[in-house]
Amino acid sequence: MYLLFFSLLLLHTLFCTAFIKQQRLENVPACSPVIIIRSSPQTIEENEATTRYRARIAYDGAGYKGFQIQPRRNTIQGELEKVLSQRFQRSVRVLGAGRTDTGVHARGQAIHFDLEKGLISSQEELGKLEYSLNRMLKPDIRLYNLQQAPIVTKMWNGEERKVQWSAMYDSIGKLYTYRISVGKSMNPIERHNRYDLWWSNTNLKDLERILKHFEGEHDFRAFAASMEQLEKALGGEFNTIRTVHSVNLIEEGEQRYRIDLHLSGALYKMVRNMVGTALDVACGRLSEEDFLALLNRSNNAVRKTNKSKPAPPQGLTLEKVYYD
Repeated sequence: MYLLFFSLLLLHTLFCTAFIKQQRLENVPACSPVIIIRSSPQTIEENEATTRYRARIAYDGAGYKGFQIQPRRNTIQGELEKVLSQRFQRSVRVLGAGRTDTGVHARGQAIHFDLEKGLISSQEELGKLEYSLNRMLKPDIRLYNLQQAPIVTKMWNGEERKVQWSAMYDSIGKLYTYRISVGKSMNPIERHNRYDLWWSNTNLKDLERILKHFEGEHDFRAFAASMEQLEKALGGEFNTIRTVHSVNLIEEGEQRYRIDLHLSGALYKMVRNMVGTALDVACGRLSEEDFLALLNRSNNAVRKTNKSKPAPPQGLTLEKVYYD
């Protein structure tokens, strides 16, 4: 009788603990930007028990709530961690080079994950792992270029240290593309990866000129979402200055166009807000003068000052993450 009583008490305690943890997770807004506090790089000595691996991933984001794992939501990171954990029968954490929003795609997203030393002993086994992971993943996610991550040397507080390569911290730039159609009738097969602007009167020359204004170093606070929320969580001002190396409007035929954006890094929803605002100017809904006031932060412009909506997610693709 006592054994039964204590067994029931233990089960009740475990259930309550799990329920409380789940409630805490559900109270975190799903649309919150990723908050990352940089700390000292992880040295080789601090990670002697594991080996780090890196890979590229491509995915059709139409059926996912973005890259970052979220409780009870279908995400890219969640699928990757689920498959890796099933394959090795232990929890495997995946870190990506950055977050993509709901409905956004990728061709060259970068990830890394750690496994216990000795689980993979040869290049042949690594190739077999890549094959088996792709067999286990859903058909709209694919992993490629799986390899052991290199050891990198970095200066930290004036001291040279050998550290683990990181998909996030070692990236030096990203290439995004945004696809649009300005014809009267877009091929419906492209509806999940191109923004259909059939209803608008888009001036493509104006669009190309406006996009060029983004090049260079600017304060993109008026093009970044949830900055107030992020700064409240951090307890201070967040740096919103970013460098855009190039922006080009490329014709793809049949009144379809692609916007290529090469930047050092992007703030939360920054690329979609850039494209949405530029399209408003090209469609005559926003003056070029008001656009430049947002970009130059006249009168301390913030996202609320910018009345343009972000461009829809389906047109955006993370094409590549760059590394030295």
